[in-house]
Amino acid sequence: MLLANKAIGAALVSLICGPIWAQDATLLNDVTIVDIARGTLTVGQSVLIQDGLIAKVGPKVTSTAEGVAQFDANGAFLIPGLWDSHVHIFTSATEPDAALPLYLVNGVTGIRDMGALWPIADQKALQAQIEDGEVLGPRLVLSGAWVDASPGSWPGMFLADTPDQARTVVGQIAREGWAAVKSYSMLDKITYLALADAATAADLPLVGHIPERVALGTAIDAGQDGMEHFGRIPMACSTQEEAMIADLRAAMATGANRSRIFEIMASRNRIILETWDEALCRRVLDRIAASGMHVSPTLVVADFYIGVRPAADSTRMQMLPALVREAWDQPDFRLDAMTDEVRDLADETVALSRRTFLMAYEAGVPMLASTDASFANPFLFHGFSLLDELDLYVTIGLTPREALYTATVAPPRFFALTDQDGTIAPGRRADLVLLDANPLEGLATLRDPVAVIVGGHVIAHSALQAMRAALIEAGE
Repeated sequence: MLLANKAIGAALVSLICGPIWAQDATLLNDVTIVDIARGTLTVGQSVLIQDGLIAKVGPKVTSTAEGVAQFDANGAFLIPGLWDSHVHIFTSATEPDAALPLYLVNGVTGIRDMGALWPIADQKALQAQIEDGEVLGPRLVLSGAWVDASPGSWPGMFLADTPDQARTVVGQIAREGWAAVKSYSMLDKITYLALADAATAADLPLVGHIPERVALGTAIDAGQDGMEHFGRIPMACSTQEEAMIADLRAAMATGANRSRIFEIMASRNRIILETWDEALCRRVLDRIAASGMHVSPTLVVADFYIGVRPAADSTRMQMLPALVREAWDQPDFRLDAMTDEVRDLADETVALSRRTFLMAYEAGVPMLASTDASFANPFLFHGFSLLDELDLYVTIGLTPREALYTATVAPPRFFALTDQDGTIAPGRRADLVLLDANPLEGLATLRDPVAVIVGGHVIAHSALQAMRAALIEAGE
């Protein structure tokens, strides 16, 4: 499937074709290389980009090839491109039209999609167009093969209600070429364990939700590689985790309807606040860290529930399609499902989650910066929310370097990409961001990149501004 909204696509092409270098080779002169893993700076460097890869790095790099574009960075700071490790860009036919440029203007050069309404063949077609340079967008990892119990929490899910069905589903996921198996919320324990075993046998990572009827420790023992969202960690730090799970199991075994299930899940917030135990929590976090399970926290999701909203005339709102803005202004079933108790406890719940997050990071739990951005998730913005998430990590207590690590180094290593590892070195994919200030001293500079380089295409500042303008014009 090509970019579906031809008006947006044409506008972007007409506005940005001038200031984008798509030559076979580009030489970045006078950059300051930021090593996020080590926290060091190397000034006065040049970087030669050829055929989408970094070819040479050093203080006196030259090229004798004809037609090499020269980009004078004037000492600007060069970092690996940012990753958002949990997004949904396929919830409507036209979502990528706006989502892809929204990521690029915010310096996000890689995304992991975690669940789609598009057929996998169409997702892979867009992925290939991005890889071939036919469509300008962030690198795309397709990990959205979500598996849930019947009838499924969202349309288009794989469904498994028995171990045999779980094994059959994993076989289909492997044949279709997904990057991972994603477990979802309503799986029962025995089916989940079969899913985990089948994923291991198929040599596919198991990522996703910890099902609501499965303890976090069970998921660790089953070898789950990645956990989406952070809420199950504070729950595992409660002395009542098993009791809360048992209550839900019993209700579902007797045919409880969805309303009753949501009521039981909503009641957990007070229980967790009253029974969260620091010593237990430290033991849980040590287990997670030792297992190597990566966590995609999506802490910014809480803003939606506590009512944090950008102004209607803010730039990020103006850059959305009008139909999305209108949809986000309508009542939402997730807010409607919130009880008065959940609302009353929201601030305390968020505060405990953030406290536990900092403990988890300090315990060595590996984090992947993530947002759950999607047109189906109101006020979670493609691109912008990733920067919000990183700012939140710093507010909680991480250093700017530590926050950047979760978005630059950790993701490509977890995804086992052969040409990216969060370093700027020969042979690495040329997904990079140039900044006008040292990001190790503060992340505000991420909001206005000097240039974004994706797949070797250098998008200069003027082109980034043109992309913003095109999105605003298309959204009018």
